[in-house]
Amino acid sequence: MKIKYIAAGMIVSAIAMSSCSDFTEIDAKGKNLLNRTQDLELLLNADYSLRATTMQEVCGDLIYAYSPLSTILKVPVKTTNSIIMGWDEAGHDEKLPELTASDAWYSGCYEYIGRIANPILSMVDAADGDGATKAALKAEAYVVRAYFHFLAVQKFAPAYNPATASHTVALSYVKEDQDIKSPTEPVTLDVFYDNIIADLDAADELDALPESAVNQLRFSKPCLYAIRALVHMSMQRYDLAAQDARRALDIKSTVADYNSMLTTCYGGITGAPYQAILRKKLECPEDYFADYNIEFYNTWLNVGQLEPGHLIHDRFNTLNASYEGLMDPSQMMIGVPGLFMTMDMDSSWPVIGLRSTQMYLVLAECAIGEGHYNEAMGHLDKIRVNRIDPSVYAPLEGSVNDKATAIGHLKSTALGENMMSVWSFVDKKRWTQLDDYKETYRRTLVEIDMTLTPESSLWVFPIPQNVINNNPNFKPYMN
Repeated sequence: MKIKYIAAGMIVSAIAMSSCSDFTEIDAKGKNLLNRTQDLELLLNADYSLRATTMQEVCGDLIYAYSPLSTILKVPVKTTNSIIMGWDEAGHDEKLPELTASDAWYSGCYEYIGRIANPILSMVDAADGDGATKAALKAEAYVVRAYFHFLAVQKFAPAYNPATASHTVALSYVKEDQDIKSPTEPVTLDVFYDNIIADLDAADELDALPESAVNQLRFSKPCLYAIRALVHMSMQRYDLAAQDARRALDIKSTVADYNSMLTTCYGGITGAPYQAILRKKLECPEDYFADYNIEFYNTWLNVGQLEPGHLIHDRFNTLNASYEGLMDPSQMMIGVPGLFMTMDMDSSWPVIGLRSTQMYLVLAECAIGEGHYNEAMGHLDKIRVNRIDPSVYAPLEGSVNDKATAIGHLKSTALGENMMSVWSFVDKKRWTQLDDYKETYRRTLVEIDMTLTPESSLWVFPIPQNVINNNPNFKPYMN
């Protein structure tokens, strides 16, 4: 169960707007209330909260269910759950569009763009306030707009391929000067990504973001560089990605040591104590940007792929640990024995967060592409030494001499970092375009054999019906 918390200071729903003028006017007096920089800044104190469950299910990370999988997957009439969990391509292509009345990921991304980024960009120059504050607000608004466009396109458009991006249709890139009386028009994937980069470059040129934000719910300079690094990775611009990753790490390179972040928990049956990771909300030193998310009753499918001694495997707070080995929670709940079921009510495992560890993964992948395997393993070791039991840990640097082995270690380390977030889906989808990285995933659940190929249509989700019904320029699958 994903539970979200409301960030302090979030503005009231009176700013639920459909255009910049509608967003910011009160009809009774006709007076714009966001005419000072301190008022505009309130827009940035938002609860940036998105749920990636369906993407995590598609990429094989988890199953989000409370009833037997045999009931969910073997239904006579296809459902969203049976299609997504069952890797059902035919159901995805033929049935899922009509089942998708709305989509919280789509509406959330464009809501943050329309309610936060674009109102600030349209009004900040005319607002009362000093120039430095205006520059900082404008820079953060550019980052917000770029980031949520980037997150939106991950779900609803094909992976970026430089050879096909110019004739692959993406989504609309909505700016502050959008005419609200005209339906938005989708642009090609290359234009969409170019707009993301342009917004991030505009924020960079302002040089007004703080190196450390007032809290981890706000965007800072390392966030800008981290987002641009991830965008360049999607565009296969590895030199630029590595450059931005280094710029982020030059400001903040800390990797949290999970070995020293353990707390004592107590079993729910005999009360026996056990150790579990406590990743405190808004306090994890590796986070550039964080959103609130706890892991509760999510069933992980691939935790067994982590290397021996990994604390996500051995010290994550799970129902398995709470039941003290006396009962199997996954057998009881979903009818499949031996799976990890999360029960961490006290930590925060961000879904769309940005971390220093992502930048080390970027540098490692870029180094592998250059054939610099020792350098790549050195970047992974900076993460691994803080994730693996010291009695088991052994450095990879100096032990890897071939690309396939290096990629295997990269994928294993990335899994441990990303499986609670959207980034596992983003990486696996991006890798479908890379010959050395793409793979076919196979699994069997309740006697159903499933296959997910790099070419599968499952990597792209349908545009929700409420968007199509209001915009003739959209269709369920844009390509």
